Amino acid sequence: MKIFTRQLSNMDIATSALSDILYFDIETTGLSAQNDRIYLIGCAVHDGQGFLITQWFDDTGNEEKQILSSFFIYAAGFGRLINYNGNRFDIPFLQKRAAVYGLTDTLSDMVSLDLYKEIVPYRNLLGISDLKQQTVEALFGSGRTDHTSGGELTEVYKNYIAGGGSRAEEEKLLIGHNEADLEGLISITPVLAFHDLPESKLTVYKALVNTYTDYSGTGQHELLLHFRSEKSIPLQIHTVHERCHLTLFLNEGLIKVPLVEAELKYYYAGYRDYYYLPDEDMALHKSIAGFVESSHRVQATASTCYTRKRSVFLPQWDRFIEPFYKYELHDTKSFFELRDEMKKNREFFSSYAEYLFRYLIKNS
Repeated sequence: MKIFTRQLSNMDIATSALSDILYFDIETTGLSAQNDRIYLIGCAVHDGQGFLITQWFDDTGNEEKQILSSFFIYAAGFGRLINYNGNRFDIPFLQKRAAVYGLTDTLSDMVSLDLYKEIVPYRNLLGISDLKQQTVEALFGSGRTDHTSGGELTEVYKNYIAGGGSRAEEEKLLIGHNEADLEGLISITPVLAFHDLPESKLTVYKALVNTYTDYSGTGQHELLLHFRSEKSIPLQIHTVHERCHLTLFLNEGLIKVPLVEAELKYYYAGYRDYYYLPDEDMALHKSIAGFVESSHRVQATASTCYTRKRSVFLPQWDRFIEPFYKYELHDTKSFFELRDEMKKNREFFSSYAEYLFRYLIKNS
């Protein structure tokens, strides 16, 4: 077994709350914990000055137990484990291989922070083509030059053990790839800022109506909600859904939502208690409509049990505010009236911004 250590001097990341964090990544001879084994474990820790990388390398092909044991002893001093897709692969693989040798698994008592899981919900928001670690690293400008994959290096390691090539060059390639994975893992730590992003508290500090002309030359109005988020996001996100726009960078954001100036319908519950008046195109409760001549009224149905109102409305996709209005009964989107008392109520705008924020992120 060989152990390599290296101090990283060029990693720029906030050092707060890093003392109990262990970054780690493993390299294996295949994907099956039953049939394959671990030949390299790399980890990085912050020592107060910078990041220190330690790597345990099985240079004989027979020292998996030794590198596992050494790593578990080292890891026992930390409380949190940062990895990429480690919850699904690295950690179960390590634990299964440890069980083969009857080794005590010290990872079970640690909190795993899987950066892959953190970024998955925001793939579309960030506009990335795939969820490979190197793709995410590119978002943060890691400057990585190693673009080989763990799978490609499996053959390199097998050749290294067999002695079929330049062992020094192969060892450098194997160690260098794992080190690049660790540096990349450190560089994307800000992904943790996305945790629970939809639940972030928003404060609208400016709300105004914007007028613009659409592609058909028709004048349109939209509500602009300028807000600050309690969470600071290191990457700009932007999404559009049903003419609603969301942009957020750091803790500054903007939501654009269309204002609808139209005549919409409010549908009454319990349509059997209503008559529909075709001449007025509206429904009245039977306690009142009973005075209308029978020739001018019919039993209301669910789709005709409404009254109409012309006003300025804002969209909603569930019952954020009642009463709610629709174009037609079975529309999934409804609207609420933008009343005068709302227009000067900053708490209302902040609450509505949070509602839209969650909806847009969920549906991006």
